[in-house]
Amino acid sequence: EEAEAAAEARLAEIRRKKEEKKREAEEKKRKEELERRRKEEESRAAEAAKKAAEEARKENENEKKKAEEESKAAEAAKRAAEENRKKIAMERRMETAALVRAQIERKKKEQLLNSPVSETSTVVIGKKRKRVAVVVPSGDPEGGDPNPGNDDDYIESDTDDDEGPEEPPTSPPKQSRCSRCILKALKCEMVGPGSASCKGCRKSKVRCSLVPDDYPRRSKRTKMESPVASTSSQTIDDLRTNVRDLNTRINLQEEMLRYLILRVRKLEEEKKEEDEQEEESEEDRVKRTGDRKGKGRKE
Repeated sequence: EEAEAAAEARLAEIRRKKEEKKREAEEKKRKEELERRRKEEESRAAEAAKKAAEEARKENENEKKKAEEESKAAEAAKRAAEENRKKIAMERRMETAALVRAQIERKKKEQLLNSPVSETSTVVIGKKRKRVAVVVPSGDPEGGDPNPGNDDDYIESDTDDDEGPEEPPTSPPKQSRCSRCILKALKCEMVGPGSASCKGCRKSKVRCSLVPDDYPRRSKRTKMESPVASTSSQTIDDLRTNVRDLNTRINLQEEMLRYLILRVRKLEEEKKEEDEQEEESEEDRVKRTGDRKGKGRKE
């Protein structure tokens, strides 16, 4: 009976040890499964954070490129506006020069028509080779050429005799235009009674020849800013503001990325510490179980 009891006790001890090993294996397997899931979750979270940071970086790069393209477009528009303004100014100067040349030609014709006329209605202009003009009574009321640009009224003479200098006109035309404006190739227009200069002189910033020297000068006027330039400068200011906002957003995204990296590192350190603590607790548990077994044996 004692032997049977001892055998049953040994069998019970063996079964208990088997059950304990089985429970330990199941506990270890469960812990490994939990650890694997935790690692997977952490890796997915890190991957998601990395993807979000990459997307934010790409978005910032796209916004930067867009801002650069807008600034380039604004600069191109500004250059085009400046070139257009220069072209318009050049065309106006050419038109003004053409008007001045036509005005000078008209004055010459007026002087020729006001000069003494002979029986044959010719006027001596040259000395060596005479160029005579036929005076047409009906035509321009101002006394000019009725057909401007047409030289059919002018006849070349083959006589090559030497005559004296031409006689001065009996009634010289009254000066009604500024000679400086004509010399500057600008359109001369009087502003009105009591004006210190004409429009052409004001543009060229010279004193009008029709105004006496003791007349007080006008004060300088400030130039108005052109709407094209103001619009371009306003567009450039808006683009600079957008660039500053984009730089601020980029800095914030970089700060967020650094925070995420530090968070991942901290999680890795915590995980490492937990692993070390689990290993130490496992060793302590093994030691405790070994001490219990030894005490049981001693008892």
